[in-house]
Amino acid sequence: MTPARRARMALGVAVVTAIVLAGCSGADPDPAATVTVTPGVGASDADATPGTTPPASTEATPGGPERIGSGLTDTQILTHADRRYAVVTLPLDTWDVRIDWDPDAGGEMLADVVAADPTIALATNAGIFTPSLRPGGLLVSDGEELVALNLADGGGNFHLLPNAVFAVLDDGTATVVDSTAYEPAGVVHATQSGPALVLDGEIHPAFNEGSTNLALRSGVGVSPDGTTVYLAMSTALTNFWDFATLFRDELGVDDALYLDGQVSDLWVDGLSEPSLLSGPYAGVITARQR
Repeated sequence: MTPARRARMALGVAVVTAIVLAGCSGADPDPAATVTVTPGVGASDADATPGTTPPASTEATPGGPERIGSGLTDTQILTHADRRYAVVTLPLDTWDVRIDWDPDAGGEMLADVVAADPTIALATNAGIFTPSLRPGGLLVSDGEELVALNLADGGGNFHLLPNAVFAVLDDGTATVVDSTAYEPAGVVHATQSGPALVLDGEIHPAFNEGSTNLALRSGVGVSPDGTTVYLAMSTALTNFWDFATLFRDELGVDDALYLDGQVSDLWVDGLSEPSLLSGPYAGVITARQR
C-alpha cells in the first residue's frame, strides 16, 4: 500500500462518521471508474477512501439550519435521506463565480488557491480530470476555451451519459445543460463533467434509489431562473440517487451536475485551510463577493 493511500485511509477514518446503507435495488456505476487521480495513487485507490476534511466550525441557530464557515457565504448543513450535505447558495447578483485552470501549473492545490487571493470566499474542484492533470472535457475561463467539449465514448463517471456542462454566462446567469446541447455563445466560464445528476427535473436514468454504491460526492446546480448557483458536497458517503434528489427535491433545482468523488473538497471562508490532500486539481471553481 502506498504512503498516499495510507494517508487517505487514515483521514477517511476521521472523516466518515456515518455510513448509511440502504437496500439494494440495482447498481449505480462503480465510483472506482472515475478518471480522476492523485499523483502516487491509482484511479481505484483515489476513489476508495475520502479525501476531504469536515467543517472546522459550525453554528446552529435556534430553530434554524446548521451553518458553517464565517457567514460570509450562505453555507449550511442540510439533511436529506438521512445523509448530511454542505450546501452553498450563491445568488449571482452578489457573487462572482469563476472557473480557472492553468495548463502550465501541473495542477493546483486548493490551499494554494485560497492563500493566493484573500478575496476568495469559496473554492472547490471544478470536475473530473485525467491522469495528466488535464480537464476531462470542456473548460472555459474568462471567455477563452482552454479545453474543447468532449463528446467521445469512454468509461468511468465522466462518460456515463448524459454528462453535462455547468456554465456562467455574460448576462449574469448560469446554466447546466446536456453536453450535446451546449452552445458557446455568451459563455464566460464553463466546466464539463459527468454524469449529469438532474436534467429538466429528471434524475439520471442510470441511478437507482437505495443503491449501496456509496462515495463522497460533490456537485453543482442552478436555479430554474438561472440566477442562483448551488454547490454541494456530502459530509459522508452517499449514493448518486440521494445526491441528485438533494438538488431536485431540497433545493428546487431542475439541472445539476456531478463534479467529482473522493478527491473533492469544498472550502468556504471561516474554515481551516483545505487539506494537504485537497488537490492537485485541473480546474477550480471560486466565488468572490461583487
